[in-house]
Amino acid sequence: MVDVGNWDNTRAMNLPGESGNPDSPHYRDLAQKWLDGEYFKLPYSRAAVEADTESRLHLVPEGSR
Repeated sequence: MVDVGNWDNTRAMNLPGESGNPDSPHYRDLAQKWLDGEYFKLPYSRAAVEADTESRLHLVPEGSR
């Protein structure tokens, strides 16, 4: 659900989770929320994204160091 008056108030759902990696804690962490009809925040502004960031993954192409 997109709130065009307040982008940081947008909500979303991604079943079963945010990760395609079965070893990730986010692999299927949204399944129960989906069953319960719940949504998660989808931050938009840089400040909101920074506030909600749990971790970062930096991918560096081989030979570019």
